[in-house]
Amino acid sequence: MKYSVPFLITIGILLATGFTNSTNITIPIIVKNIKNSKGRLSIGVFKDASSFEQEKPFKIILVSKKEQVNGTLKSTIEIESGIYGLSMLDDENSDYKMQYNMIGMPKEGFGFSNYYHAGFTKPNFKQFLVVINQSQKPPITFNLRYIL
Repeated sequence: MKYSVPFLITIGILLATGFTNSTNITIPIIVKNIKNSKGRLSIGVFKDASSFEQEKPFKIILVSKKEQVNGTLKSTIEIESGIYGLSMLDDENSDYKMQYNMIGMPKEGFGFSNYYHAGFTKPNFKQFLVVINQSQKPPITFNLRYIL
């Protein structure tokens, strides 16, 4: 069986890329209300409501707080095209998880993509969805909230 050179090159490219057309997109982020420079920011990337409820992100993106000025940080993240819900933890002790007090109140700051959550329960996943693709790259804003 004979194959043409362009066909073989195309098959080679598909095998090398895993048959996907996913490339990371650089998205600007703005983080407001950062309390201090201890630790780092951790962004949980969720694909659906179920993974958010189970606190099992598809991906975690770490962001340094070193460049913050007066509680505000402007940075970028790299992420594939898609529809996601992004949650942010101000991980002050760098342990990758939220710290709670004895009655279950968060001791570290938290926020959501383009949504400020004022309640005491988890927000609805649909409230903080963002669309990320080559033609839609608006800045994603996180307004951190500290309960304690």
